[in-house]
Amino acid sequence: MARNKEEEFQYISEDDYKTLISVYQQKTFKLFNENISLEAKVATLSSLVEDLNQTVLDITKEKEKINKRAVRKPKSGSSKIEEETEENEDQETFN
Repeated sequence: MARNKEEEFQYISEDDYKTLISVYQQKTFKLFNENISLEAKVATLSSLVEDLNQTVLDITKEKEKINKRAVRKPKSGSSKIEEETEENEDQETFN
């Protein structure tokens, strides 16, 4: 079997080897450039994801602050409405 392979390679000319190497170089160059391009895209998108995550955290914190303020200080208008509602309920009960 070793002789069969050697015999097969004897028929490949030097020009064929040059062509083969040239094609390998072209494909390698293309794949190398695509790899670099994809890595750059990943870095850019990772940065975007981090920024968006930070924005979500900021919005969540702001919403929590607003909710805490609403719980601590009821609005004067809402407390009047609650009092009126309670008075109306009391009146309906006694009627």
